[in-house]
Amino acid sequence: MKIGVSLFGNGHLLTLEDGTTTIQPALDLQGLTYDFAEVRTKLETATWQKGFTNMAQGLTTADTILSQGGRSDAQSAVLVISDGKYSFKYQTAEKVQELKDKNVMIFMAPVADGKGQELEELKKWASQPWSTNYERIPGLAALRYNMDIYSQKLLVKFCSDSISPSLRRAQTNLRQYILAREGGWPNYGCAGRTDMGNKASKDDCAADVRKLGHLAFAYGIGEAEGRCWAENIQVDQEYYDTYRLDQTDPACPRGKWDDNKLYDTFIINPTTLD
Repeated sequence: MKIGVSLFGNGHLLTLEDGTTTIQPALDLQGLTYDFAEVRTKLETATWQKGFTNMAQGLTTADTILSQGGRSDAQSAVLVISDGKYSFKYQTAEKVQELKDKNVMIFMAPVADGKGQELEELKKWASQPWSTNYERIPGLAALRYNMDIYSQKLLVKFCSDSISPSLRRAQTNLRQYILAREGGWPNYGCAGRTDMGNKASKDDCAADVRKLGHLAFAYGIGEAEGRCWAENIQVDQEYYDTYRLDQTDPACPRGKWDDNKLYDTFIINPTTLD
């Protein structure tokens, strides 16, 4: 996942040279990046902007951030954290619809004590069904003293595919194989493959691939559920250990990955071969 930050709430009316006025743009606080530490630093050093809630401009800046760093094979999404208020309802609704027309998911997370009409509008602006893509935090005091609870709640609701890195490492240590490529498998420059038939589980697939002497396998998902392919990817202990500790976009030795939405590819710990 790549994350960027658009900071709004700095709304002011600006007078242009021709005498007309416009609304001050939101701030591009952080472009899309894999560097979560940098994102955290930018958020921690951000200050209250003391303007009106220019949510439409915040969404416009978020749209720009997505267009400059987004990936064609990834779902784009915007999580709006605000006090639930907004200015210029029509303009905001227009920008919301523009993002939806681009297939951008919109999650709304207002921090608000009440349950007024403004929050009903946010439910409409959230991607539908709103019950899945909207979560109200009942005020600043509730957030301040229960940050971990609400952070976890938003994470589970809006990013349901998220996993704990420590849990993943524990599972890796138990199974002795790791996910190398989600929705893809190696091209023939990286590896050849052998059809192993259908298997009841990834563990069964891994066991039979080990018996063949290979150190990687592709396992079917969706319509290909259970199909197992042995992949003779060149895996040594250094390669395995590197990506066991940091499972961020592993390279495919000698070649590259081909997208295949019906298969995930896993690499096996070389020390577990018979």
